Amino acid sequence: MSKTSWQMLVSKRIEMTMEIVVGEKIVVKSEVLGEDRIVLVRYPKNYNDSNKKYPVLYLLDAEFFFYQAIAAVEFLSECGYISPKPIPEMIVIGIVNVDRNRDYTPTFAPKQREVLEFPTSGKAEKFIEFLKMELIPLVEKKYRTHPFRILAGWSLGGLLTIHSFLYHPDLFSAYLAISPSLWWDEDLYVKRTKSLLAQRKVSDKPLITTIGSEEGGDIGRSVRDGFIPLFTSHSKKSSNFKAVELPLENHTFGPYRALYEGMKAFYSDDIISQEIIDKGLDAVNSFYENLSKKYGYEVLIPESTYSQVASSMYRQGKESQALEIAKTYVQEYPESSYAHYYVGTRYLRAQLIELATESVEKALEIELNRFVPDSEKIFAYNLRMQEIRSNSST
Repeated sequence: MSKTSWQMLVSKRIEMTMEIVVGEKIVVKSEVLGEDRIVLVRYPKNYNDSNKKYPVLYLLDAEFFFYQAIAAVEFLSECGYISPKPIPEMIVIGIVNVDRNRDYTPTFAPKQREVLEFPTSGKAEKFIEFLKMELIPLVEKKYRTHPFRILAGWSLGGLLTIHSFLYHPDLFSAYLAISPSLWWDEDLYVKRTKSLLAQRKVSDKPLITTIGSEEGGDIGRSVRDGFIPLFTSHSKKSSNFKAVELPLENHTFGPYRALYEGMKAFYSDDIISQEIIDKGLDAVNSFYENLSKKYGYEVLIPESTYSQVASSMYRQGKESQALEIAKTYVQEYPESSYAHYYVGTRYLRAQLIELATESVEKALEIELNRFVPDSEKIFAYNLRMQEIRSNSST
């Protein structure tokens, strides 16, 4: 296919895609809460092209932060030029509020700081029951999910996140508390955390707490001066607790950056190093087996890692190992056009011209049959075909 032909094909298919869909809205009829709850759902862009399962991010205050959350998740997990990806692809479940003062506060405290009134406060346990008995089972029945769930909440939502971490730690696998309102009820949750830590009754589940450098007042005092030091100075420090300070951010503008930095922080220890890649596929397999044990589900070796390991072997002069790893890449990702292109490149370097031709032709076939083909990949694959033909004629 000529360059002009495939460019026209890509342009035509893009024109046919008139809608940009970022997710869907479902309505949950909650018997626990006695009301309908709107839930926003975003799943990975290739969700419908595979049978893969995904971890789930449960996001509070979705009417404020759903688009920010999916932007952060999509960039960190799906952006083509980032390798390795800082976080795995995941489903985002955004819970829209009805009465956040009611749902996110664990105790009835109608008057706070002498000026704020919360007459409906104190129903966090009921909201937790809704999550546990209704929403999470629905999500896990309707979508392909792994048993790894993250809860993220800001301000009062951060308070609920801390409450769940302390008293319902097994409901979620990890927690992201963004500028949590730990001033609530006269710093009650700073006091409770201190007591539970002293009794060694605090979960070792991952907890990320973020705070903007410009946040002062009750938020800054209760989080930066009260809550965070309980973990960082405690005699039994938790390696799974991380405090992230966001320079130049305040309570209002910090959440978007907190979602981005917080999600990165969860997985910062889980990005494979070049040292492991250079040791070969056995070391890489061992790394991902350990990650699987950590998360409680099978973490597959990513596509990009296969090509990185094979390329490392090739640079080390281990051409046969590089080719075998490339073959494994195709076996594990048979529907990936890049996998076929990559093994074709390895065949070409080994002067196996017929196999190289078959592989790159397969790569082109797969990519051109996608609804919206990647024009840059097609261009690269065609260049490789030209190189193969040039080698076959010499």
